[in-house]
Amino acid sequence: MGRPSLYEAAGGAPAMLALAADFHERCLAHPTLSHPFSHGVDPAHVPHLAAYWGEVLGGPPEYTRTRGGHGAMIRVHANQCDEDPFSGAFVECFDAAVAATLPGDPTLRAVLGEYIRAATAEVVAYMPLSAAGPADPPMPRWSWAGRHGLDASVTTGDAVTRTP
Repeated sequence: MGRPSLYEAAGGAPAMLALAADFHERCLAHPTLSHPFSHGVDPAHVPHLAAYWGEVLGGPPEYTRTRGGHGAMIRVHANQCDEDPFSGAFVECFDAAVAATLPGDPTLRAVLGEYIRAATAEVVAYMPLSAAGPADPPMPRWSWAGRHGLDASVTTGDAVTRTP
């Protein structure tokens, strides 16, 4: 029998919800990260985030079924600003939330750290006002070995940013 998915190893849906709630609170308390929420917070943001992370990490396709998949997530975050004031703090808050809510397995934490850095780089590539967003990219899938599936290339003006 093989290793469980990252989703299962983390604790499944309850763990994803705890991670998303802790992360969300950290973002709201952060002086830079709170700004995107200054115009109001969708009351379903935490469960949507939990469903997205769960699906990426090997859980059920709930986010795709209810929210439209990876492209929908990218479109929410695309074309917001030409500079990136968020990614460093975003990664720090995620790492802290993982440490506070998930099992202390160092391999699990390392893979989740790789995931959030790659995911953040992808979102940041779509942040510039000139970025061309994807039509309908596949949901990224992460396992103990890292990202599976297609390489993501993002066109931002004249540059192409590649994510793992």
